[in-house]
Amino acid sequence: MDGPVTALGSSRTRAPRPGRRSPLRALREAAAPRQRGTVGLLVLPAVVFLLVFYAFPLVRLLLVSVEAPRWSLTHYADFFTEPAYLRILTRTFRVSLTVMLCCLVLGYPTAYVLSRVSGRLRRFLLLLVIVPYLTSFLVRTYAWMVLLGPKGVINSLLLKAGLIGAPVKLLYSAVGVHVGMVHVLLPLMILPLYSVMVGIDRTLPRAAQTLGAGPLRTFVRVFFPLSLPGVRSGCVLVFLIALGFYITPAMLGGLRDSMIAMLIESQITQLVNWGFAAAAAVVLLAVTLGGFSLAGRVSGMTLLVASEAAEKTVPTVTWGGETGGRRTPGRRWMPRLTRLAPVASLGRWLDAVLSAWRGRRWKRLQGRETRRGWGGRAALNLYGGAVFFFLILPTFVVVPISLSAGDFLAFPPPGWSLKWYASYFSQPQWLQATLLSFQVAVVTMLTSTVLGTLAAYGVLRGRLRRRALLVSLIISPIIVPPIVIGVAIYGLLAQWDLIGRFLGLVIGHAIGSIAYVVVIVSATLAGFDRSLERAAMSLGAGPLLTFRRVTFPLIRAGVLSGAVFAFIHSFDEVVITMFISGVHVQTLPLKMWEDIRNQIDPTIAAVSSMLILLPVAWLIVLEVARGLHRTTAPAGAADQA
Repeated sequence: MDGPVTALGSSRTRAPRPGRRSPLRALREAAAPRQRGTVGLLVLPAVVFLLVFYAFPLVRLLLVSVEAPRWSLTHYADFFTEPAYLRILTRTFRVSLTVMLCCLVLGYPTAYVLSRVSGRLRRFLLLLVIVPYLTSFLVRTYAWMVLLGPKGVINSLLLKAGLIGAPVKLLYSAVGVHVGMVHVLLPLMILPLYSVMVGIDRTLPRAAQTLGAGPLRTFVRVFFPLSLPGVRSGCVLVFLIALGFYITPAMLGGLRDSMIAMLIESQITQLVNWGFAAAAAVVLLAVTLGGFSLAGRVSGMTLLVASEAAEKTVPTVTWGGETGGRRTPGRRWMPRLTRLAPVASLGRWLDAVLSAWRGRRWKRLQGRETRRGWGGRAALNLYGGAVFFFLILPTFVVVPISLSAGDFLAFPPPGWSLKWYASYFSQPQWLQATLLSFQVAVVTMLTSTVLGTLAAYGVLRGRLRRRALLVSLIISPIIVPPIVIGVAIYGLLAQWDLIGRFLGLVIGHAIGSIAYVVVIVSATLAGFDRSLERAAMSLGAGPLLTFRRVTFPLIRAGVLSGAVFAFIHSFDEVVITMFISGVHVQTLPLKMWEDIRNQIDPTIAAVSSMLILLPVAWLIVLEVARGLHRTTAPAGAADQA
């Protein structure tokens, strides 16, 4: 009978001898390292971009702080010896720690409630977390200015209820700073906790309760230890990002609530003291990256959220004293003892008795636990509902105010009108700023998606010697405060005459957007079945054809999600834009920022309402794209078959 036709042209093949590899397999295995090395070169464009426009400016910032080439530590000495600066540094740490604890207290029960529900309710509650997270910082902070003001919603309700006799100072105070920062950072605590909790096996708490543990002991001894990875991730993210906050403290706080980012900005814009500002920025950078590195070493966290680690199986221990087919050292008398007939029969009898007793106890306690735990679950659901309402509250305030017929901010509105939307569309400054933001965001999205997708594929598929270092370089802009990046790249872009230029804005926005694309695409690639790529290559397809025909169609949803995040990140960017936009160039967030600081016009409420719809529209686009991918994938597979 004829054998299979091989790629070498022979009509018959003999079965390879045991222990010997076929020539074709040997050629493929020999070419695999070269292919992986070639794939690793895909990281090069993103790495070169970040080395030139991100790492090199940070090194220049360090040199400016030490007054190179005179090499002086005067600015650092001033920073650490002046009591006013030390108070600002201490306040920054204290506020960040307090915000982190508040987010943990609010986010842990909410994530638990979110992990317990399923179906449409879970998707709806996830939207209540994701939409505020994707909404502009300025929009959320502006809404809290309306809520916390002397004539705001909260003071009006307290006065009507008779709880206070005069308005309480909530705006431009430490209370306003904490409330605004907690609202902005709370999704960053809920999402990591939810991702860990949803993967916890629910039979483990039930088993603990079956063995006699109460609800509190079950939580402390079983559920909470399993959720600690989410607690660590959320706390580290919230604390480190809070250290570099600028927008929210500047809009909701007073002079006594200044944080280190506000100190850096004032040293540049008011005192033009670049040396001291660079020293303060280097201190903030060192604290941020040092804190994340320390957290990674202690808890095992990495900057890259997805990796293709080899699967590790946990060996099972048998009654014969064997672990994974090998006999364990020590206690060699145990297998011999268990082989004795009387001991074995006694063990089986005890096991049957205990199993029957546990079954009867489980049936007896099941109804009692349901009745006893109903009140606790109801209280937990009410607590989670209050947190979800806290997240969505600014939306319920901004949208009605944008439809107000009054000439000033008031809630509830005295009447209803669309005049503030008409004011927005009739002012060329607003329209030009909006158009520029869209243009910059689209170009940034395209650039970041290409560079980030290539980098993610090269990191996960290529063979890289300094993988951890390259990943840290690519992902670190997510952690580094935007105020540090803005100060750092200003000098380089000014030297190249790119301040206030379209290209300069794209460069500044792409630094952080690439990181988001790499994180999202790498997570998609990590869950990708590599056997499909191997099958395509075994049929003669090269790396490029395999990526175009097999890999990319299956990771298209992840690439689109990364592009959406890159667009939203660029469109919402205001801190870096403040330094590199120049005097005459204004993006939409930058115009909103300047108008909020100079005059609170209800036109900003109309702009904010439209910006709230932006993440909702993008989520609808992603959902439609996922639906089209699910419907076209089977048809494509059938055509290829």
